[in-house]
Amino acid sequence: MIRQITELYEEAVQAGKKVSQILISYIGYDHLKSELNNRKEQPEWLDRLKVADNVRGVQIIHDNDLRPA
Repeated sequence: MIRQITELYEEAVQAGKKVSQILISYIGYDHLKSELNNRKEQPEWLDRLKVADNVRGVQIIHDNDLRPA
């Protein structure tokens, strides 16, 4: 899970996009937590991670994707 999110994050950054949020499902988050417990170093995108009900897997949100309600 860490590798998958890191790849998505790096692709977005290399494309010149600013990542504002990374949304993850509750099931994905449980899996991610177990992976993070086995690592000394935390990924740089971790502070952008949010758990959401209506998400399947992982979704990267860029600043320009956010629209006012």
